[in-house]
Amino acid sequence: MPWQSTDKLPLPHTSVHGVLCRETEHQGCVAVAGLTRSILSPLGEHNLVTLHDTLTPELCSGPPRLLSYRIEFFSDTGRSAGKSEAAYTVAGSTPLRVTDLHAEGSRLGVVLSWTPAPAEEGEVLLRREDIAPSSSIAKKTTAAAMPKTGKHEDSNIVWLEANASEGRTLDTTAKPSVPYRYTAVRQRIAQLGGHKLPYRSIDSAPVAFTLHQIYPPPAPSGLTATGFASANGGSFAVDLVWQPVDDAGLLAGVAGYNIYRQPLDVESHSSRQASRLNPAPVPLPSFHDATAQPGRRYAYSVTAVDNVGNESAAAIFVVEPPAR
Repeated sequence: MPWQSTDKLPLPHTSVHGVLCRETEHQGCVAVAGLTRSILSPLGEHNLVTLHDTLTPELCSGPPRLLSYRIEFFSDTGRSAGKSEAAYTVAGSTPLRVTDLHAEGSRLGVVLSWTPAPAEEGEVLLRREDIAPSSSIAKKTTAAAMPKTGKHEDSNIVWLEANASEGRTLDTTAKPSVPYRYTAVRQRIAQLGGHKLPYRSIDSAPVAFTLHQIYPPPAPSGLTATGFASANGGSFAVDLVWQPVDDAGLLAGVAGYNIYRQPLDVESHSSRQASRLNPAPVPLPSFHDATAQPGRRYAYSVTAVDNVGNESAAAIFVVEPPAR
């Protein structure tokens, strides 16, 4: 909204009369019915005004066509500085709507999936809105840009790009315990009249989801165990080593490892319950078991534990009694 005249002087009145016109390839700029109105313009302040134009069925079908809008402001005496510069968009059929949007959690973030469509329908953009009660208080003056449009929205809204043909993507930036609302749109880019213009489908049905830190880390791999006795036969121990778990990208980092030992009866092949050998998670991918007994058969298990206590599946290795 203007608040200065063309001579850069404050406008003396508190409202202006705005006329919005729509222009197509075969028709000049014609005033849009219902979008001619008086708009308050607080003196010395910028005032953002939003108008919604419902297109005719003819403009909502067929191939992409250039559509432009201009607005003209009139003073209370009917004077005007002329029509504004044009804002361009696309008329015609929109891409297919995204259907069956689903969200589920994982240890890496939120997995979003939908029914894929042919690549010519365009790319998929996912809109994530923070719907926590404190969001309205925590909004910042900086805004998150909507991809490839130049539009800006509140900072509690994030746009994610995805591979439309795969029908799924991973939101690694979602924060645990924060409620989100996801919607998806398909977008194509049209080259019309020297302009590169995006146009989108209608929004998918929204999906609400909150990510919780309940997903265990991956299991350790490469576990090996070797039993050995001292040279004089006075002591026996088992050394265990394994590949460390890569916790890059996990919601909660790996705090360490738990080691379990289960005695196996050699004669009957029955087993007793496994017991944990470490009172607290072991930070390094190795363990020295000095309480093992020679001539016994053991099953060792190693699990990874994250910083919130989630425990992974186990890597297992069976130690046979040493040959006599």
